[in-house]
Amino acid sequence: MALGKWKCVLCGDDVIEGQRFFYIPGRGYAHAECVYERLADKGYSREIVALMDANEVLAYAIVRLKEAARIAGKGSVADEITSVRKEVEGLAARLEKVLVDLVGGLGED
Repeated sequence: MALGKWKCVLCGDDVIEGQRFFYIPGRGYAHAECVYERLADKGYSREIVALMDANEVLAYAIVRLKEAARIAGKGSVADEITSVRKEVEGLAARLEKVLVDLVGGLGED
């Protein structure tokens, strides 16, 4: 199965499925490291750091759940793991939106 691949909206390099990344609403995908670097450069608050940390946990869970579903193969267990992963992706999207809203976007200044 081919891995998904997108362009990072912050650095322009490839974001490959399995890497840590964010989806920035209205912009596209970005490496987690690019997002963190951009936020650090802007000197954001403890709230930002907390959101980044929480999202890091969810991003790791997404990657591990995807791998667990692959290991499970086809069937009800893999389907259940995939369903849970999709729920976690939704939670990550909620936190990503809060993060992007809080910092006023991640575009060039």
